[in-house]
Amino acid sequence: MTLLQTFMVVSLPATGMCYAVLGALKLPLAERLNMNEAKVGGLVSSFGFMVGPIILLCGFLADALGRKGVWISGSMLVALSLFMLARTKSYSWAVVAVALLSGGWAAMINVGNVLMYLAYANVFMATNLLDFFFGLGAFLTPTVTVLLIRRFGFTHSVTLLGALLIVPAVFSFAVNMQSAPVAQPVSFSALAGDPIMWLCALTLMFWVSIESCTAAWTTTFINGLAPAGEASERSRRIAAWTLSGFWLCFMGARLLTALIFHSGTTPEGEAAAKAAMLHTVQVARVTHIVLAALCILVLLGIVISRKRALTIALILLAGLLYGPFFPNLMAILLSHFPVEVHGRAVGILFATASIGWTVFPMVIGAVATRSTLQRGFLVAVGCGVALLALVTGHFIYAAK
Repeated sequence: MTLLQTFMVVSLPATGMCYAVLGALKLPLAERLNMNEAKVGGLVSSFGFMVGPIILLCGFLADALGRKGVWISGSMLVALSLFMLARTKSYSWAVVAVALLSGGWAAMINVGNVLMYLAYANVFMATNLLDFFFGLGAFLTPTVTVLLIRRFGFTHSVTLLGALLIVPAVFSFAVNMQSAPVAQPVSFSALAGDPIMWLCALTLMFWVSIESCTAAWTTTFINGLAPAGEASERSRRIAAWTLSGFWLCFMGARLLTALIFHSGTTPEGEAAAKAAMLHTVQVARVTHIVLAALCILVLLGIVISRKRALTIALILLAGLLYGPFFPNLMAILLSHFPVEVHGRAVGILFATASIGWTVFPMVIGAVATRSTLQRGFLVAVGCGVALLALVTGHFIYAAK
């Protein structure tokens, strides 16, 4: 492995932890701060609120000034946010801490996604393999967090999680994160005017809403379907293991997809390689259509189900379906644009997606407060329908 590949394998689990930590801390935070579902939705939305402007800004900074400074700043900001979250005793400060968490994560994720393209020759294999390690961090976070809180308490445990973020920041000093300069850079207006850019961005906007809301409310769904008389500690443990199982299926699907792409033969010659890439991109677009349709069915099942065992099975199936969607979308985006604008392309992608992160969890939380969480999750089903329409339109546009 090269130094860059080693850095990616070490650092991406940390970004996965940042993504999953809010879902893992949601139940103890709700008790600690006396939050209802509307406030939980607001907390989840505050994560998405900062992603948009920060990741777009970081895209410009990374392309213009260098990626290393953006990465280090992001990892230190995440560490600071978790230190704050460990000690906060008010909902307003928790919102501030989560907003800082999302801002730091946005900086790390912008650089991380661009480095995937540089780390390996096969971009589809790279995004799925390295996002597997992202999923590994997300998978371990709920279980590790429960064990840490049980052993050391909330404050010390969250502080320890924050301290872990210092490791990739130190490692990054030894890594070359810059790509070779090009003679004819692409203008931002050409980037922003490309239909593929906006089809990818709108697709991710609805996709992250489905993925983040499923992860954020998994423990609530499972905890709420506990049999009468079951001990609350056992119910919480099953809920936490279900969330870990979701992330296990999530990353397993990514690893399997990476192995499938890696097993293909490498074409010889520039023309053959370009033709093979175009074919792979179209296959990925067809896969997105199938995954979006299946996700609608799974989300409807979660809404309708009143049995804990069935809901657990549906959530695990959701993890399998969710896993390869984002890596393939990112590979489509990165393979479409030259590397010198990848930071800005990733910035636009996530900035658009942050609208979904901000709006839809808040809407689900508000509906759940007035009626039930199952009814609130019909909003996620609507996102799935919009997603299916977008990926179908993406395929039709690209086929012309």
